[in-house]
Amino acid sequence: MEHKPLLRGSVYRLRRRCGKAGCRCTRGELHESWVFLSREKGVQRLRVVPQGQTARWREWAEDYRRFRRAQRELGRLYREALRLAGELEALRARPPPAA
Repeated sequence: MEHKPLLRGSVYRLRRRCGKAGCRCTRGELHESWVFLSREKGVQRLRVVPQGQTARWREWAEDYRRFRRAQRELGRLYREALRLAGELEALRARPPPAA
């Protein structure tokens, strides 16, 4: 079992204008940075990903999504096993023999 971090959120490239007159972004060359978007206590938070860490942060975020998918599938399989156990019980259950 690996002990890599799981990041709950998304990593993506943000492109924006700064609004300064004469800046290259006014000509359409937008400023770019990689950011991490997450929700903490119901509030969305945007953090800049440290330079050179983009691939690692994206991997951690994808690992979290993969973990959540596996968790949902495990829950589905568990519910199915309980349903089948209930059916088996219903098929095998008999009233007590007469005395």
